[in-house]
Amino acid sequence: MTETTIKDIADATGVSYATVSRTLNERSGVSPKTRAKILKTAKAMGYRPNIHARSLKTNQTFTIALIVPDISNPFFADIALAVNKSAFEKGYNTILCSSNWDPTIEEAQLQHIQDQRVDGIIFKPCDRTADRYLEINIPKVMIANLWQKEGLSYIEVDNFTGGQKAAQLFQKCGYSRPAFIGGVIESVSNADRLLGFKSGFEAAGTPIPDENISFGSFTIENGYQAASNFFNRSPKIEIDCFFCGNDMIALGAMQYLAENNIKVPDDFGVIGFDDVYFASLPQIRMTTLSQPRDLMGVKAAEMLIRHINAGKNIQEEHILIQPELIIRNSTRDLR
Repeated sequence: MTETTIKDIADATGVSYATVSRTLNERSGVSPKTRAKILKTAKAMGYRPNIHARSLKTNQTFTIALIVPDISNPFFADIALAVNKSAFEKGYNTILCSSNWDPTIEEAQLQHIQDQRVDGIIFKPCDRTADRYLEINIPKVMIANLWQKEGLSYIEVDNFTGGQKAAQLFQKCGYSRPAFIGGVIESVSNADRLLGFKSGFEAAGTPIPDENISFGSFTIENGYQAASNFFNRSPKIEIDCFFCGNDMIALGAMQYLAENNIKVPDDFGVIGFDDVYFASLPQIRMTTLSQPRDLMGVKAAEMLIRHINAGKNIQEEHILIQPELIIRNSTRDLR
C-alpha cells in the first residue's frame, strides 16, 4: 500500500502543497474552512507524517513526555489515553512516566526525558513549588498542582469551587457533621478541595475542626483506613458525611461503611471527586465532582504542540475548567 503524501492531499483538495504543509504542521495562514477541509481529507486518506524526515528537517524528535503521579489511578490513566491519542493524531509519539507522588522520582524522570531530547513535557507535578519547573528549558504544560503558577502554562480544574459544591450539597441533604479524607498532603488540588469544603460549611456556621480532617494517599486503602480511624477514635467524634479527595478514597470509605452496617445514604453521606468509570456502576452509584479527563488530556496536548511550534515565541496559556456535581446514591435524595 502506497503511503499518502502531502502532494496527494494537495491534489485531492485542490489547494497548494504549501497550504497543506502549513495546515498539517499547525502553522498559521490558513483559513478555518480550508484547514478543516484539509484535515478531513488527510484523515480519510490515512495520512501519517514521515517522522524521520521531519526530524532531520526540523531538528525535532516529534516525541513528547507525560508524567503523572499514579498511572494506576483511573483519572490519570484517562488523561494519558487522551494525551496519547491527540498527540498521535498530530504526528507525535508519547513517553509515559509515573512519579508515584515522589519528587525525587519526578526529578530523575524530568532529567531523563530532557536527555532523550523530547520536544515538550506535560505533567501533573508532585511538588508544590514552581521554581524547579520554571528551569525546564523545553516547552511544558502543567496539569496544575502549584500554589504559584506565574511563568507556566497550565490546565486546571477549579478545585476550590468543587469543594464548596460538595459542602452545599451535604447541607441540602441534611448532613451537618462533616469530615474530610484527603490524599497526599503535598497535593495542592487536594488542599484546594479542602479549603472550598471548609469555606462552604463555615458560610453556614459549621466550621470543620482539625480532628475531622485526615490525609493519606489517593488510594482505596487510605479511604478504608481513614474511615475506620474516624469511627474508632477515642474520644468518639460525631460525623455523618465524608468528602473525599478523589473517588478511590471514597470507594474505600464506602467499603468500610458497608462492612460495618452504616447505611449510605440514609445514615451517612459520601462525595468523591473525579467521576472515574466505577463511580457510576449500579453497585456503587457514587455522588462525585466530575473532571472532564478526556478534554483535559486533549487540551494539554494541543497546548503543548502549539508551544513547540511557537519556538521562542511561546505565550503563556491558562485554562480553568469547572467541575460538575454528579448526584447519585451516596447522598440523600433531594426530591
